[in-house]
Amino acid sequence: MIRRAAAILCAMAATALSPVQAQDIDPEAAAYQDMTLARVRPGERAYFYRDDVEGCPSVTNRCRKRAYLVAGDVVLIGASRGGLIKAAYTNGAGQPTEGWLSRALIQPIPSPPATPTAWPGYWTFDTANIRIATGTRPGRISADGTALWGTDDPDRVRQGGINDGEFTGEAIITGNRALFSDEDCRVSVRLIGPYLVAADNLRCGGLNVSFSGFYRR
Repeated sequence: MIRRAAAILCAMAATALSPVQAQDIDPEAAAYQDMTLARVRPGERAYFYRDDVEGCPSVTNRCRKRAYLVAGDVVLIGASRGGLIKAAYTNGAGQPTEGWLSRALIQPIPSPPATPTAWPGYWTFDTANIRIATGTRPGRISADGTALWGTDDPDRVRQGGINDGEFTGEAIITGNRALFSDEDCRVSVRLIGPYLVAADNLRCGGLNVSFSGFYRR
Protein backbone atom coordinates (compact mmCIF):
# COMPACT_ATOMS: atom_id res chain seq x y z
CA MET A 1 0.00 0.00 0.00
CA ILE A 2 1.44 3.30 -0.96
CA ARG A 3 1.18 5.49 2.06
CA ARG A 4 -1.40 3.11 3.51
CA ALA A 5 -2.63 0.86 0.75
CA ALA A 6 -2.26 0.26 -3.08
CA ALA A 7 -4.99 -1.70 -8.28
CA ILE A 8 -5.59 -2.22 -11.99
CA LEU A 9 -7.62 -3.90 -14.84
CA CYS A 10 -7.43 -5.58 -18.26
CA ALA A 11 -6.63 -5.00 -21.96
CA MET A 12 -4.35 -1.95 -22.02
CA ALA A 13 -3.21 0.10 -25.01
CA ALA A 14 0.42 1.17 -25.47
CA THR A 15 0.82 4.92 -24.92
CA ALA A 16 3.31 7.53 -23.74
CA LEU A 17 2.77 9.63 -20.62
CA SER A 18 1.20 13.01 -21.44
CA PRO A 19 0.63 15.94 -19.07
CA VAL A 20 -3.15 15.41 -19.22
CA GLN A 21 -2.82 11.72 -18.42
CA ALA A 22 -0.32 12.41 -15.66
CA GLN A 23 -2.87 14.63 -13.92
CA ASP A 24 -5.22 11.64 -13.79
CA ILE A 25 -2.85 9.73 -11.50
CA ASP A 26 -3.39 9.91 -7.73
CA PRO A 27 -1.00 12.72 -6.68
CA GLU A 28 -0.17 11.13 -3.32
CA ALA A 29 0.94 7.94 -5.05
CA ALA A 30 2.70 9.85 -7.85
CA ALA A 31 4.86 11.67 -5.27
CA TYR A 32 6.69 8.41 -4.60
CA GLN A 33 7.89 8.43 -8.22
CA ASP A 34 9.92 11.55 -7.42
CA MET A 35 11.93 9.80 -4.70
CA THR A 36 15.62 9.01 -5.15
CA LEU A 37 17.97 6.29 -3.92
CA ALA A 38 20.17 5.94 -0.87
CA ARG A 39 22.23 3.16 0.72
CA VAL A 40 22.49 2.49 4.45
CA ARG A 41 26.00 3.25 5.71
CA PRO A 42 28.06 0.67 7.63
CA GLY A 43 27.53 0.76 11.37
CA GLU A 44 24.41 0.85 13.48
CA ARG A 45 20.92 -0.21 12.48
CA ALA A 46 18.85 2.41 10.68
CA TYR A 47 15.48 2.36 12.45
CA PHE A 48 12.30 3.74 10.92
CA TYR A 49 10.43 6.44 12.83
CA ARG A 50 6.67 6.92 12.57
CA ASP A 51 4.80 10.14 11.80
CA ASP A 52 1.25 9.05 12.69
CA VAL A 53 1.59 9.88 16.41
CA GLU A 54 1.62 13.38 17.91
CA GLY A 55 5.17 14.65 18.31
CA CYS A 56 6.55 12.31 15.65
CA PRO A 57 8.69 11.87 13.69
CA SER A 58 11.57 12.33 16.08
CA VAL A 59 14.50 10.18 17.15
CA THR A 60 12.80 8.88 20.31
CA ASN A 61 11.72 5.47 21.56
CA ARG A 62 8.12 6.64 21.36
CA CYS A 63 8.39 7.29 17.62
CA ARG A 64 10.71 4.41 16.74
CA LYS A 65 9.24 1.49 14.82
CA ARG A 66 10.41 -2.09 15.16
CA ALA A 67 11.48 -2.14 11.50
CA TYR A 68 15.06 -1.24 10.62
CA LEU A 69 17.57 -1.46 7.79
CA VAL A 70 21.17 -2.65 7.86
CA ALA A 71 24.35 -1.66 6.04
CA GLY A 72 24.05 -2.00 2.28
CA ASP A 73 20.25 -1.90 2.08
CA VAL A 74 19.02 0.34 -0.75
CA VAL A 75 16.04 2.56 0.06
CA LEU A 76 13.92 5.22 -1.61
CA ILE A 77 14.21 8.67 0.00
CA GLY A 78 12.18 11.86 -0.27
CA ALA A 79 11.62 15.02 1.75
CA SER A 80 13.73 15.77 4.81
CA ARG A 81 12.70 17.18 8.18
CA GLY A 82 15.52 18.23 10.45
CA GLY A 83 17.85 15.26 10.86
CA LEU A 84 15.31 12.82 9.41
CA ILE A 85 14.37 11.93 5.85
CA LYS A 86 11.26 10.26 4.44
CA ALA A 87 12.02 6.71 3.29
CA ALA A 88 10.29 3.75 1.66
CA TYR A 89 11.67 0.22 1.47
CA THR A 90 10.46 -3.14 0.15
CA ASN A 91 12.34 -6.36 0.83
CA GLY A 92 12.86 -9.26 -1.57
CA ALA A 93 9.61 -10.87 -0.42
CA GLY A 94 7.60 -7.78 -1.39
CA GLN A 95 6.95 -6.64 2.19
CA PRO A 96 6.96 -2.81 2.37
CA THR A 97 8.04 -0.51 5.19
CA GLU A 98 8.01 3.27 5.25
CA GLY A 99 8.65 6.05 7.69
CA TRP A 100 11.57 8.35 8.52
CA LEU A 101 15.27 7.49 8.79
CA SER A 102 18.18 9.35 10.33
CA ARG A 103 19.92 11.22 7.51
CA ALA A 104 23.30 10.53 9.11
CA LEU A 105 22.86 6.78 8.59
CA ILE A 106 22.29 6.82 4.83
CA GLN A 107 24.28 7.84 1.76
CA PRO A 108 22.45 9.13 -1.36
CA ILE A 109 23.41 7.18 -4.49
CA PRO A 110 22.64 7.72 -8.19
CA SER A 111 19.99 5.66 -9.92
CA PRO A 112 21.41 3.45 -12.70
CA PRO A 113 20.15 3.96 -16.27
CA ALA A 114 16.83 2.29 -17.04
CA THR A 115 18.07 0.01 -19.82
CA PRO A 116 15.61 -2.27 -21.70
CA THR A 117 16.93 -5.29 -19.77
CA ALA A 118 16.27 -3.60 -16.41
CA TRP A 119 12.47 -3.87 -16.72
CA PRO A 120 11.60 -7.57 -17.13
CA GLY A 121 10.83 -9.62 -14.03
CA TYR A 122 8.23 -10.51 -11.44
CA TRP A 123 7.72 -7.46 -9.24
CA THR A 124 5.90 -7.67 -5.89
CA PHE A 125 4.54 -5.19 -3.36
CA ASP A 126 2.40 -6.30 -0.43
CA THR A 127 -0.62 -8.11 -1.98
CA ALA A 128 0.04 -6.88 -5.54
CA ASN A 129 2.32 -8.13 -8.28
CA ILE A 130 3.30 -7.02 -11.77
CA ARG A 131 5.04 -9.29 -14.26
CA ILE A 132 6.96 -7.38 -16.93
CA ALA A 133 8.43 -8.78 -20.15
CA THR A 134 9.87 -7.28 -23.34
CA GLY A 135 7.24 -5.92 -25.70
CA THR A 136 6.37 -6.93 -29.23
CA ARG A 137 8.54 -4.11 -30.62
CA PRO A 138 11.70 -2.32 -29.46
CA GLY A 139 11.05 0.36 -26.88
CA ARG A 140 8.02 -1.37 -25.43
CA ILE A 141 7.27 -3.55 -22.42
CA SER A 142 4.36 -5.89 -21.77
CA ALA A 143 2.90 -6.39 -18.32
CA ASP A 144 0.23 -8.24 -16.42
CA GLY A 145 -0.62 -7.83 -12.78
CA THR A 146 -3.01 -8.66 -9.98
CA ALA A 147 -3.83 -6.88 -6.72
CA LEU A 148 -5.95 -7.73 -3.69
CA TRP A 149 -7.49 -5.77 -0.84
CA GLY A 150 -8.84 -7.08 2.46
CA THR A 151 -6.66 -10.15 2.91
CA ASP A 152 -5.49 -8.90 6.32
CA ASP A 153 -9.08 -8.93 7.66
CA PRO A 154 -10.04 -12.45 8.89
CA ASP A 155 -13.77 -11.64 8.71
CA ARG A 156 -13.49 -10.52 5.09
CA VAL A 157 -11.50 -13.61 4.19
CA ARG A 158 -14.05 -15.87 5.89
CA GLN A 159 -16.98 -14.14 4.16
CA GLY A 160 -15.28 -14.02 0.76
CA GLY A 161 -15.22 -10.21 0.82
CA ILE A 162 -11.79 -9.81 -0.79
CA ASN A 163 -11.65 -7.21 -3.57
CA ASP A 164 -9.34 -7.64 -6.53
CA GLY A 165 -8.07 -6.04 -9.70
CA GLU A 166 -5.93 -7.13 -12.62
CA PHE A 167 -4.37 -5.80 -15.80
CA THR A 168 -2.51 -6.86 -18.90
CA GLY A 169 -1.11 -4.83 -21.76
CA GLU A 170 1.82 -3.20 -23.50
CA ALA A 171 3.31 0.27 -23.05
CA ILE A 172 5.93 2.52 -24.61
CA ILE A 173 9.04 3.17 -22.50
CA THR A 174 9.78 6.89 -22.09
CA GLY A 175 13.12 7.21 -20.30
CA ASN A 176 12.54 5.36 -17.04
CA ARG A 177 8.75 5.62 -17.22
CA ALA A 178 5.86 3.81 -18.87
CA LEU A 179 2.09 4.25 -18.75
CA PHE A 180 -0.58 1.57 -19.08
CA SER A 181 -4.20 2.58 -19.63
CA ASP A 182 -7.54 0.94 -20.41
CA GLU A 183 -10.82 2.87 -20.41
CA ASP A 184 -11.03 4.53 -16.97
CA CYS A 185 -8.00 2.74 -15.52
CA ARG A 186 -4.50 4.22 -15.69
CA VAL A 187 -1.24 3.01 -14.15
CA SER A 188 2.09 4.84 -14.34
CA VAL A 189 5.34 3.02 -13.54
CA ARG A 190 8.83 4.43 -13.02
CA LEU A 191 12.02 2.40 -12.68
CA ILE A 192 14.26 3.74 -9.88
CA GLY A 193 17.21 1.40 -9.39
CA PRO A 194 15.94 -1.87 -7.86
CA TYR A 195 12.44 -0.40 -7.42
CA LEU A 196 9.48 -0.27 -9.78
CA VAL A 197 7.39 2.59 -8.39
CA ALA A 198 3.77 2.41 -9.55
CA ALA A 199 0.95 4.94 -9.21
CA ASP A 200 -2.60 4.54 -10.47
CA ASN A 201 -5.74 6.67 -10.75
CA LEU A 202 -7.80 4.79 -8.11
CA ARG A 203 -10.18 3.48 -10.76
CA CYS A 204 -8.63 0.09 -11.38
CA GLY A 205 -10.54 -2.81 -9.87
CA GLY A 206 -12.69 -3.32 -6.78
CA LEU A 207 -13.15 -0.90 -3.88
CA ASN A 208 -9.83 0.11 -2.26
CA VAL A 209 -7.81 -2.00 -4.72
CA SER A 210 -4.68 -0.25 -5.96
CA PHE A 211 -1.45 -1.05 -7.76
CA SER A 212 0.28 1.99 -6.30
CA GLY A 213 3.44 0.95 -4.48
CA PHE A 214 7.21 0.50 -4.54
CA TYR A 215 7.86 -2.97 -5.98
CA ARG A 216 10.92 -5.23 -5.85
CA ARG A 217 11.83 -8.35 -7.81
